[in-house]
Amino acid sequence: MAVEAALVGLRAEINCPICLDDLRDPVTIECGHNFCRSCIQQSWADLQDWFPCPVCRHPCQETHLRSNTQLGRMIDIAKLLQVTRSKKKRWEGSRLCKKHSQVLTLFCEEDQEVLCPLCTEPPNHQGHQVRPVKEAASHHRQRLSSYIEPLKKQVADVQKLISIQSKKPLELREKVENQRLELLSEFEHLKQFLERDQEAILSRLANEEKAIGKKLSANITAFSKYNSTLKGLLSMAIESSILPEVELLSQIKSFYENSEELSPSMFSAQLRREGCSFPFQYSALQKIRRRFRVDIILDPETAHPNLIVSEDKKCVRYTKRKQDVPEFPKRFTVNTVVLGFPYFHAGRHFWEVEVGDKSKWAIGVCKDSLSTRSRRTPSACLGCRRFRQQGSGHGASGASTILPLSEGKPRAIGVFLDYEMGAVSFYNMTDKSHIYTFTDTFNRPLRPYFYVGPDSKPLRICTGTDCE
Repeated sequence: MAVEAALVGLRAEINCPICLDDLRDPVTIECGHNFCRSCIQQSWADLQDWFPCPVCRHPCQETHLRSNTQLGRMIDIAKLLQVTRSKKKRWEGSRLCKKHSQVLTLFCEEDQEVLCPLCTEPPNHQGHQVRPVKEAASHHRQRLSSYIEPLKKQVADVQKLISIQSKKPLELREKVENQRLELLSEFEHLKQFLERDQEAILSRLANEEKAIGKKLSANITAFSKYNSTLKGLLSMAIESSILPEVELLSQIKSFYENSEELSPSMFSAQLRREGCSFPFQYSALQKIRRRFRVDIILDPETAHPNLIVSEDKKCVRYTKRKQDVPEFPKRFTVNTVVLGFPYFHAGRHFWEVEVGDKSKWAIGVCKDSLSTRSRRTPSACLGCRRFRQQGSGHGASGASTILPLSEGKPRAIGVFLDYEMGAVSFYNMTDKSHIYTFTDTFNRPLRPYFYVGPDSKPLRICTGTDCE
């Protein structure tokens, strides 16, 4: 009983006054009281200048927490004593067979049960491997030791997984923050676009008001002049009507000639209907990118000998030195062109190409049915639908004029092919604006088309959002 009382008293001493549980990572504060490190830190979490002891209210410095390793070891010993004593009690109570009240001295390997000698009498455990408790315990201790290292490894692996998962909330916050900043940037671009659009529309409206005002003033002047003419004719008619016959008839010709002057027509002031050209990127383009993006790679067997295709088939650049390459029939030999995979037989497909500050290039789609001769002549773009840059100008095969771009040279071009609709559209991915759309009828397979100008800067096919 004395040992029991001592253990109870010891247990009371190793309890944390805050959580009332066993002290974990015990620390001692200035006044000498002991707490779990996490408990006292949480207790002081919202305090700034004054940190009272939760027991005696003595003011302390928050940083003055001394780890009490000796107390920690005493707590471990106290727990071990309690566990050992509890086990001893259970063991003493479990040494006797509940059925026969005999000492348990045997162990059945088949049924994994501890037995007394009476338990082994037939028919119970007949034919089973039964051995003394000491021998069986030694055998199973050896077996248990073989489980220790694998279990330790499993525990370590699970700890790693827990550590990895513990980082996920931070990664989630970072992703949310990145997306938040991206959305703020999009809204800022939208705001700037709307401000520019508003300024342009109001300026056009003011200019139209001036132009129409001038026309109205001219129209009023014309009516005023005509009114003066009519008044003159009225006076002439009155005066002439009372003249003698010969004098009246001599003036009548002039009256009739003046009366034939036509009345000016009324000017109708009609304002042109203005509207906000809401930017395309905030409607269809983002949906197109997400839904129809396709993975494009280059076909080295079509590449002109002066073109070098990267190992991952995502990048191509021009070199002055011709490469020693096999003479495939589908290879371009005059224009520095390379085609891409896959073939397009149907459906909708979107891809992006990073052009950077390259001065000369062209991208688009090309009919796969190009003959060997057409690939080896300057007219190799026959059967192609492409958007190109040459120097500071931009154009499209089939477009009769140079195409204006809203923000100068694009650094990346988006290509959207709608096979069934017979449309190939190009987008400036720098400001996500629509550039040009070809319309045609497609009845043969199409392939991505890349013309690489004679400088060393590459064209690169974008993957995911790496061109943004």
